[in-house]
Amino acid sequence: MVRQLRWVGTASLAVSLTLGAGGCERSKTGSPSKEEGPVVAIVGEGRITKQEFEAKLAEQPSFVRSRYSSQEKKKEFLDNLVRFELLVQEARRRGLDSNPEVRAMLEKVMVQQLVKTHTESAGGAAVGDEEARAYFDANVSEFVKPPRVRVNQLLLKAPRGSPERAKALAQAARLSAEIQRSENVKQAFDTAVRAHSQDTMTQAHGGDLGFLTRDEMVAAGGESLAESAFALKAIGQLSAPIETDTGVHLLLLQARQVGLNQTFDQVKSRIVQRMESERRAKALDDLVQSLKDKIQVEVKEDVLAQVNPETLTTTPLPQKEPGARAP
Repeated sequence: MVRQLRWVGTASLAVSLTLGAGGCERSKTGSPSKEEGPVVAIVGEGRITKQEFEAKLAEQPSFVRSRYSSQEKKKEFLDNLVRFELLVQEARRRGLDSNPEVRAMLEKVMVQQLVKTHTESAGGAAVGDEEARAYFDANVSEFVKPPRVRVNQLLLKAPRGSPERAKALAQAARLSAEIQRSENVKQAFDTAVRAHSQDTMTQAHGGDLGFLTRDEMVAAGGESLAESAFALKAIGQLSAPIETDTGVHLLLLQARQVGLNQTFDQVKSRIVQRMESERRAKALDDLVQSLKDKIQVEVKEDVLAQVNPETLTTTPLPQKEPGARAP
């Protein structure tokens, strides 16, 4: 089969490696074993067919192709393919096709092509609307999220109606005034929490309640606590004393998170891309596992233990015959 050529721009030569059936199959005499259609140029032992020429021209954007309508311009385009073929033949004459770095690069490209072709063929059909909708419904919490706030709390326990309530209110008002007079409100609040808060679960952490939605805040402390927490707008803002059934609270706003309310149509393309990517990854994993099941893999633990990454330097790869087995 005639060597498949890669396009080389007029400003520079881009060296590409060809793989598998796209490579050149030569007879023992050195001549091509097969010609595919009319030949537009003979370059030493190589041939550039009309089909190859048209394929390379078709790779160019339409506005670029329009420049090559005349015979002169087509020759100019062909000259780039000729130049590339000359360099390929010279590289082979110099034995560069046996160079370890070239072989390593070829192996990388072959693996990339294998992964591409296998995952495209084994990845299954494109993700349809029903599958994407099912994914959306099963993961709706990722796309629809209520707003959340993160607050620190100072709690003075005093059940509603108890004699301690008035005392707790007065203490909360006094602490609030002291905190707001401080040059560093956040630090002063943290100090007050550790000294006075009666919420043993959060006292050691400065009263941090973590991120909570409005419903979670209601469940934790009641409607009035949630109302006050979500009314805080500025980071570092201190609330007025808040009365709940448990006692009297002071809240300090740490952070806010804006809610998400994305519809299926808004995230459909992202879901499709994700599902198709997951399918391709699974197809590749299945391929690798099937190869492991068929091909024996033996790890030389003693040799591996001798490798010290900290002492490594870049050295040329040792010459290795194609298909050589590890000892």
